[in-house]
Amino acid sequence: MRYDIVFLYDKRTRYSLNALIASIDLISGIKIQLMEDFNEILDYATSIVNKNEKCVVALSLLTTTIAQDDYYLKLKEFIRNAKKIGCITICGGPHATGDPLGCLMYFGFDYVFIGEAEESIRDFIIALRDGGDILSVKGIAYLDQDQDVVFTGRRSPIDLNTYDPFPYWRNIVNPIEITRGCPYGCFYCQVSYIHGFRYRHRNPDKIVFYAEQILRRGIKDIRFISPDGLAYGLSDISREVKIDEIEQLLYTLSQVAAKYSGRIFLGSFPSEVRPEHVSEEAVRVLKKYVSNRSLIIGAQSGSERILNVINRRHSVEDVLVAVETATRHGFIPDVDLIIGFPGETVEEMWETVNLAKKITKLGGRIHLHYYLPLPGSPFCMKPPSIVPGEVKKELARIIGAGKGYGDWLKQEELSWKIIELHRNNVIKPRRWS
Repeated sequence: MRYDIVFLYDKRTRYSLNALIASIDLISGIKIQLMEDFNEILDYATSIVNKNEKCVVALSLLTTTIAQDDYYLKLKEFIRNAKKIGCITICGGPHATGDPLGCLMYFGFDYVFIGEAEESIRDFIIALRDGGDILSVKGIAYLDQDQDVVFTGRRSPIDLNTYDPFPYWRNIVNPIEITRGCPYGCFYCQVSYIHGFRYRHRNPDKIVFYAEQILRRGIKDIRFISPDGLAYGLSDISREVKIDEIEQLLYTLSQVAAKYSGRIFLGSFPSEVRPEHVSEEAVRVLKKYVSNRSLIIGAQSGSERILNVINRRHSVEDVLVAVETATRHGFIPDVDLIIGFPGETVEEMWETVNLAKKITKLGGRIHLHYYLPLPGSPFCMKPPSIVPGEVKKELARIIGAGKGYGDWLKQEELSWKIIELHRNNVIKPRRWS
């Protein structure tokens, strides 16, 4: 039986959606549609169900999207209408992995994909097409007849080399995911808890192949997705980077990029770097091959205690050394800082302000964020600390002077909205191992 798989093609989740689309796009007997609007999807779903065809509506969810305005109410109504038409509704992504209960019980999705979904969605769609047992597919959660939650079990992490990062045959491309997973497990972050505590890397020949697919389509800039742009080749926690592997990859990419007058970006969004990895040797290699002149460095706090509490495993001194090293080689460090961590004292907030001032004096900029309680992270149920007005004013002065940027005030609103959604049982965080 033929199934139409209709993805809500949200620009905020398109990178992860592209990987899922690539994993199922060439399966025979299915048709994939990409649509950007709830009403457009419902109209299309109605038309295909009226032709006695089967419909699956698929979404990838971010907690920050759900917490914006009344999106969560619109999403609930959309899922209700899609199911009323007769569609199967599925969701995945960081929010679904961190909050499968809320996705099933509040929003009413039929199936939630937990963790990496390239294999799970492929097996699920094939089982649907063939009339197989979809409940035997690992990596999904659903409600049984008694409205109890059933989880079919986690899958092993995928081999990145087995799956395309995007469906280039559709002329859809995006930054190349070169590394997945993170061994650090920072308590405010979802990455390790979704993708595992070991780095996995895409092989150089695969990366070069996808880079050429991008360049051949007239796109000049090659960018990468990685939790740490300087972690390529590592498998576990290490203060030393595998600079030979990084340089060999960049050299090979540079040979391909040169044929198309292309440019390479590493260490800029979406591939920031950890401060302790910003060594003299690493920066010299980056300067030799990359076109970005900013280097995004994850510092997060100016308080040693907070760095320990959130499990960052680097020091404030590591941050300052990284900033000095980057500027000495002509890079502008854009340093990520987060304010409002759970349990953060006013004195510790001032320590972050003072670190921000030191960074700007050294020639860097700050990229300021407000703590977000993200489902799936160990801190997901912890509310933020209230930031006093004087601290906010000082941070605003730094940004107003052109020495920083960031949507931290909008994130403050989102943070408290997420807590409100917890209290109202819209979000019901729970992790399954």
